[in-house]
Amino acid sequence: THQTKRSNSPALIVTNHQAQKFPLLYPPKKDGSGGRSSKPYRFDRILADVPCSGDGTLRKSPDLWKKWSPASGIDLHGLQLEIATHAARLLKVGGRLVYSTCSLNPMEDESVVAALLKRSKGSLQLVDVSGELEGLKRRPGMYTWKVGDVFGWHDAPGSGGRRQRNVADTMWPPDGAK
Repeated sequence: THQTKRSNSPALIVTNHQAQKFPLLYPPKKDGSGGRSSKPYRFDRILADVPCSGDGTLRKSPDLWKKWSPASGIDLHGLQLEIATHAARLLKVGGRLVYSTCSLNPMEDESVVAALLKRSKGSLQLVDVSGELEGLKRRPGMYTWKVGDVFGWHDAPGSGGRRQRNVADTMWPPDGAK
């Protein structure tokens, strides 16, 4: 939150709340009756900086090696998707949702974004903003990846063999991705 003062905005909300359960906020009625409007506030922009494994910071935070495991991404995927889905519900039509992690794991990044886009049934779109921050180094996201857990690698959702109970169908790349 120490970086937010640079935005110099009187309309900034920073919260320490379970993001997937952030409540709908209803403005007061304009008639002065003291009641609440039936339509909740919607936000112009939401930054969903979700909890993550932090594997993208292992170089600068070597203490993370003690806690990190390949299963971290699988363990967090469901929570990350819940947060992103709820953030999309809180967004105004035409608003901007920025999904952020400090992970390099496609279970925490591409698979969450792909599942969110699929759930939205066309009401959300992935936008290329590379022209807005030209000095920022970036690479395109992945279109294919493997899903693995303690029992091994799995080819597709529902494929045979044992797998951890928290391995979800939303973790695989969408069909025909690219």
